[in-house]
Amino acid sequence: MIKETDLSLPKLTTINVAELDEFIESWRSLYDYANAHLYQPVHNDILNGDDLKQLYVWKNNMPLSAKKETAFNTKIQPRLNEINELKKSDSVDLDKFFESFKPISTVWKIFLLHIIKPKKFPIYDQHVHRAYLFIHRRDFSGIDSSLSNRAKLHFYRTEYLPWVRSQNAKDLKQLDEALFAFGQFLNIGAQQRLVTSI
Repeated sequence: MIKETDLSLPKLTTINVAELDEFIESWRSLYDYANAHLYQPVHNDILNGDDLKQLYVWKNNMPLSAKKETAFNTKIQPRLNEINELKKSDSVDLDKFFESFKPISTVWKIFLLHIIKPKKFPIYDQHVHRAYLFIHRRDFSGIDSSLSNRAKLHFYRTEYLPWVRSQNAKDLKQLDEALFAFGQFLNIGAQQRLVTSI
C-alpha cells in the first residue's frame, strides 16, 4: 500500500514573464519533437538530396506520405542547385523567392526559406501562429490547419517576420521551440482556461 507521503503530487503554477528570453527558456523546456538529429543538416553550407529530404521528414514529424513525397520529389528536390545557391548568397529577395516557389504549400515554402537561411528566417506553423496571437492579446481560436495558404503567408510576411526581427532573438530555433510548445499547449481544449487569467 502506498502511503500519502510517498506520492509526488504536482501543483500547477502560473508565472508571467516580462522578457522574451525568459519565455523562450521556460517554454522550450516543454518542446518535444521527434528525431531532432534529422534537423542537423540545416547547418550545412551545402545540402545534398538526402539532407534536404531528411529536413522535410523532420518538419513533417514522421515519414512523408505518398502525396508529400511526390510534392517533395517534383517541387523541391529538382531545385537543389538553386537552393544551395541561395544558401551561399548574402541575402534572399523574398518577393522573388515566394514567387519562384509558389507551387509549394506555405508551411513548406517558409520552412525552405528557413533551411536556406536558418539564422534569418524563423519556422512557421499553426502552433507558432497561435502562440504569437496569444502573446499579443489577440484571438487565436481560429488558428488551425485549415487556415488558407494566403493568410499564412500574409501573416508571416507582414506580422511574424517583422516582429521576430524586432526582438533580436539570439537563436531562431529556440524561439520556434518555445512558441511551438506554447501554441500546442493553447490548442489543448481545456488547458486554454489555465491561461485566460495570465
